[in-house]
Amino acid sequence: MYESKEKYLKIVRQEVQLLEKTTNYRICDGTAGLCPRCGAYGTWDIETKGFIREYGNSIYYSTVFYDWRCRACDIRKLTSFALRRGRR
Repeated sequence: MYESKEKYLKIVRQEVQLLEKTTNYRICDGTAGLCPRCGAYGTWDIETKGFIREYGNSIYYSTVFYDWRCRACDIRKLTSFALRRGRR
């Protein structure tokens, strides 16, 4: 999250290689795929940090959580956090 763009891209390239090797599936920026975390359909975003509006549900690598995520994962996380806070 706080690293330079160059460092982020280096981290993502390493994670892409690992995920490709593990799943035997080719990952390319801008192509359709399934989020490794939740299985939601989305578009791989390996060039930026998951905030391209045209992609809809971007699948990206989070250096905050050190995990692949998608915007649907983020929405679920925020919703569950808000619901837990509302119960207090």
